[in-house]
Amino acid sequence: MKRVVAGLIVKNGKLLVCQRTRHQTMPLKWEFPGGKIEEGEQPRNALRRELEEELGILATIGDEVRRIQHEYPN
Repeated sequence: MKRVVAGLIVKNGKLLVCQRTRHQTMPLKWEFPGGKIEEGEQPRNALRRELEEELGILATIGDEVRRIQHEYPN
């Protein structure tokens, strides 16, 4: 099972949502920014790393809101 993390980024009352590229799995779907948690990595550190790597965002990570388990059909 892959472990992933996502963040809710709100600034000036606006929520950041990202669209997947045409070349990714589930192309053009919308998602909250985040990514895979590496082996031995804490979720909040993974989120901080992914936000910086993918979007160039240096974020302060707040409290965990919710944890879910989901299985994709593909």
